[in-house]
Amino acid sequence: MLKYFRGRSFGYIFRFALATPLALLIWLCIEVVNIFHPVYIVRLSYKGRITQYMTPMELHLRLANQTKKRYLMIFVMPAKTPNEAVRTVYRRYALIIDSHFPNLIRRAFAILAQTLKPRFTPELPTLNTLWPLEPATELSETELQFGANLRKQLGIPDGAQYVCLSVKDGAYYTSITPYRGYGQDLSHQAHDSRNPNINSYLKTATHLVQKNLYVLRMGSVVSDPLPTLIHKNIIDYACDYRSELGDLVLYRNCLFELNGTAGTFVFAASFNVPIVQADEYEIDAQSQLNHPIPAILILSLLKESVGGRLLSIREILKLGQAGRHDDSLQVLGLERLNNSPDEILSATNELENFVLGQDTLNHEDKLLQRKFYNCYNPPLDPDSQPLATISPSFLRKYQDLL
Repeated sequence: MLKYFRGRSFGYIFRFALATPLALLIWLCIEVVNIFHPVYIVRLSYKGRITQYMTPMELHLRLANQTKKRYLMIFVMPAKTPNEAVRTVYRRYALIIDSHFPNLIRRAFAILAQTLKPRFTPELPTLNTLWPLEPATELSETELQFGANLRKQLGIPDGAQYVCLSVKDGAYYTSITPYRGYGQDLSHQAHDSRNPNINSYLKTATHLVQKNLYVLRMGSVVSDPLPTLIHKNIIDYACDYRSELGDLVLYRNCLFELNGTAGTFVFAASFNVPIVQADEYEIDAQSQLNHPIPAILILSLLKESVGGRLLSIREILKLGQAGRHDDSLQVLGLERLNNSPDEILSATNELENFVLGQDTLNHEDKLLQRKFYNCYNPPLDPDSQPLATISPSFLRKYQDLL
């Protein structure tokens, strides 16, 4: 116990002491309830970002549905709720202990969630076995009507289809500070190479509107509005219309999402909406096994700063976390190579063909998929487990890296 408090402030220890009796009382109540009604306790991250909020909620609820048991689901979120509309939806299925509760109650539940989770909550299986299941949540009639009215406001006719475009933006990371109640400071990521340029995605957006689709630029905080001369059916929702409920209802009904490493993929994934994931930098085995499906992925490659040699997929995988961060890449003499507009366009066409059009990969493309997943140690088997499809055109282009 003394080891746990080492380095903690007196104020922290005092608040812990105040919350402990309440935690013991709640523990007793949970044990009694569990006799009659199974209990799940899930502790979310102190970092109140939307992926860390929605993902465990959605997947734990899917797991409960799969086991056909009705649980009292308790999610403990000590940080600020990142989206009130999301909170409203998931409160229909679970008890959410977050910043809406007094700090003493949150601290008591946090103590319980950390100590009792092994007892009350089984570990999630590999997440890619849960993402393909039916969504655990549904929107209310009022929320669906809000979505219909919002689409009219955006100028999308009844029956017309649209695509959500989400690109990781440095301005969002500038806005994430401890003062927002999110328990972290991410301003150092504002100028990171993992923030792709949205202009690389506008060629695909223009291609989509030429096919009579609408494209909605999404995002809670963005650096700049879209160019004024852009096609009228490419709509800057993020700058002109954005709301928290709007995010939820628009992703639910979009044809697919075109995502440039933004955490908003979880909105689409929670409704089983297909995703084109471009500029993907998390390609370690754990990320691949936890990736939402259906999806088409294109990777951001790495090259040597001197000489420009591209690293092979095996070399990138061996880097692990060092391959993610600019400071470690600089030490290693490496640079990130973001996807080109043509690569993004090709992957989007492939999503339409292979996911929406139900076409199948030819023999050569299946072999390349297998070669890609054989680069992992141990190799992953795309035939025996659900895995995202790596863009076939991308693999053909860089097959010498496999």
